[in-house]
Amino acid sequence: MKVALLMRSKKSPKQEQDAQRAIVFDVEKDKVVGVENEKVEAKDLLSLSSWAIAKKIQEIFTPNIDERHRQYLRMQGIQVRSYDELEDNELFQTFIFG
Repeated sequence: MKVALLMRSKKSPKQEQDAQRAIVFDVEKDKVVGVENEKVEAKDLLSLSSWAIAKKIQEIFTPNIDERHRQYLRMQGIQVRSYDELEDNELFQTFIFG
């Protein structure tokens, strides 16, 4: 299973305003077996879902997403969760709160 954490973006130069960072975890049997640092060109929802499908990501954690976008991604087979749902997960807390 691949899980992506979309990182909160800091102000970036104008030419990279649509770029976002993501950390992609390859998880097998509750153990991380691989980690990738990705630059995501998410200009819109379609490009975000295309990226996730191409990378075979099944779950995305994001700091914010509206319900319409969440439903769209769910229809594409991608589960979307908020950072709030990670509070009890020690592995992911390091990346979000640390």
